[in-house]
This record gives sequence, C-alpha cells and structure tokens, in this order.
Amino acid sequence: MKRAGRANWLTIAGTLGLLVIGVLFFLSGESSQSAAIRFMNALGKGDVVTLTSMSEIPGKSPDEIKSAWERTTSIGKHYIFTYKIESTLNANDQVSMVRMMVIRNAERDGGYEEKFELPLIKKDGKWKVEVLGLDRRLYPGLPRE
Repeated sequence: MKRAGRANWLTIAGTLGLLVIGVLFFLSGESSQSAAIRFMNALGKGDVVTLTSMSEIPGKSPDEIKSAWERTTSIGKHYIFTYKIESTLNANDQVSMVRMMVIRNAERDGGYEEKFELPLIKKDGKWKVEVLGLDRRLYPGLPRE
C-alpha cells in the first residue's frame, strides 16, 4: 500500500535532470550557427534593426551602421536569395566562421549554389558578424568603410 506524499525516486531524479539540462541550455547562450541563421534571415527580410544589432564595423557608431544597412536594404529590396548552412568552424570561443551555400538571384532560372563564409566574433557576450569580412557578391551594396 502506498502512502500519500511519497514520490518514486526515478520521478524526482528525472525531474531534477530535466531542470539541470534546462538551466545549462539557458546559460550556454546562442551558438554562432544560430546567430548566423538569425543574421541571414534578417538580411533576407531587410530587418535593419536586427542587422544593426548583429553587425561589427570597427570605427562606426550604431547610428552609422544603421544608416549603412538602410541604404543596403533599399538597394537590395528586390534581391532574393536562399541559403543553407554547411558547417561551423570555431577557432575559439570568441571567433567563428560559418560556411554556407547561397543561391543568389534565386527567382531566376539557372541559379546555382555558391560557397560563402560568414565571419563572426563574440563581443560583450553576443555573436556579431564582421561585416567588412563579407564577400561583396553575397548581397548588393553591403556596408563598407
């Protein structure tokens, strides 16, 4: 006969295990690959706010970066691309390179996959894209110095 108020030790251990996994997942932060996906989605949508917050351009203020992305997204407002992440190479916990295959001008016949790399650095605990390291062919009018 079971007594009220007692729980099976496996239930308690399982619940504690799930709690520990959840806490570790929350504390680990965003991976460089998920940051790259977020950046590329923002680029495809023309989301200037996200692009600005995820960009690292040395010597530029956030307002200058925002202005550069506004110009870029207006130039490329009809530019359509698709991408898929191929791999992530982490040099260390502060520097990463995400390799992806991109089909530029995806709405046209004859599109083919091209290899591009997205350089990321961790600044103030968040992954940012080194915009000056992006290949100019990736998107029309990318911000430059």
